[in-house]
Amino acid sequence: MDNRTQRERASNGYPPRAALADAWDEHSRYVGFAAGLFAVGIVVGIALMVAGYNLLEIIQEVVGEPLFPDISDRSRLELAQFLLVNNSRAYLLSILGVLTLGLLTAWAMVFNGIIVGNVGAFIAGSVGVGYILVGLFPHGIFELPALFIAAGIGFRLLYRVGQRIRGTRDSIVTKRYLYRTGLLVLAGWLLLVVAAVVEAFITPALLEVLFADRLESMGASP
Repeated sequence: MDNRTQRERASNGYPPRAALADAWDEHSRYVGFAAGLFAVGIVVGIALMVAGYNLLEIIQEVVGEPLFPDISDRSRLELAQFLLVNNSRAYLLSILGVLTLGLLTAWAMVFNGIIVGNVGAFIAGSVGVGYILVGLFPHGIFELPALFIAAGIGFRLLYRVGQRIRGTRDSIVTKRYLYRTGLLVLAGWLLLVVAAVVEAFITPALLEVLFADRLESMGASP
């Protein structure tokens, strides 16, 4: 009997803290795999920029509109809502990527990494690495783990489907699996809420304080 089974049988019901800990134990390696795909994408994105390929310009030429919409006229609250809605869609799609045998989820991790690496390399070359760290780190420490969690949930579910097909698992989902995984989904989404608030309210303030003079001299605004 493994530790998870012991906790489940010994507990009165299934306490949320124990369930969430079990969910993390079950999904952590898949979350790590998602993070690895993202890291590969970052390396590719940086390499493309070094080779002279600005993906934002290329995508805009191909589709006829910028990859990122203009949000400069939004209030801080509207910006937070916009970010949360967009990130929630990406979060849900990463989980539902299981319906594409994980291909959509894997592509989302790699593609997002490529964009972050490419854009980050471009901005770092213009205003320095410090700007990138301040612009991405405060909200990224919440947003990226949330997206990795979503992808990890999708990958793990796909693996459970494979186990069922091979006959090594009696059922794909159980009530306890749905319960503990649901808690992990909620925890990841709450990280997105924090990330949206930080990106809308804290990150711009930090950029204005630390980089306003440099950006003004370049004719740009943070």
